Amino acid sequence: MKRASAAMVAACLLGASEAGAATATFDSSMPYAPGPMTTLSTAGDGLGQLAPLGEWFSLLFAQPFGVSKSDTVSIFTLAPPTGNARLTISFGRYNGGSPVYADTRNVNAGNTLTINNLFQRGCAALGGCDYIFITTTRQQGGANGATVDYVSVNGEVAEVTAPAPELSTWAMMLIGFAGLAWRLKTRRVYSPSSA
Repeated sequence: MKRASAAMVAACLLGASEAGAATATFDSSMPYAPGPMTTLSTAGDGLGQLAPLGEWFSLLFAQPFGVSKSDTVSIFTLAPPTGNARLTISFGRYNGGSPVYADTRNVNAGNTLTINNLFQRGCAALGGCDYIFITTTRQQGGANGATVDYVSVNGEVAEVTAPAPELSTWAMMLIGFAGLAWRLKTRRVYSPSSA
């Protein structure tokens, strides 16, 4: 009896974690302003992430999508105030810092790109896709770029978080601070005023 109830609890927990909202980490070629990424994770607020021509941003998901034929991914974009722009969106697997792409699509800013067959378009061969790369490849008529309002996976809005520095970045920062402290210490010891 105890084993059966423990198995049911484990199944419920496992099912609840799979049914949870999609979460993704944000990265960009543009300078990042610290703070919560609310503009890209709120449906219909009209405050998405702008990507000017030639710039990009990416989303790395905690759980893969495109692992079954029923998985659907939608990218909701906003039209620029003037002119028009086009986004190029690639879906793939982030393989140890080097993404492998399964599919690439174009969408005009102001439209929604919905794909419901990523499983058959290559995500199945990669064990599921967990990476979306978004860039603006055209802007005309005074458009300032293309804006992504939000991304949904299987009908749920993806919760987007800010990037966390990699371990190598932390190590370089610590070495830099140690070098600066050593420099200030040696400068104090050998300064002419102390002689």
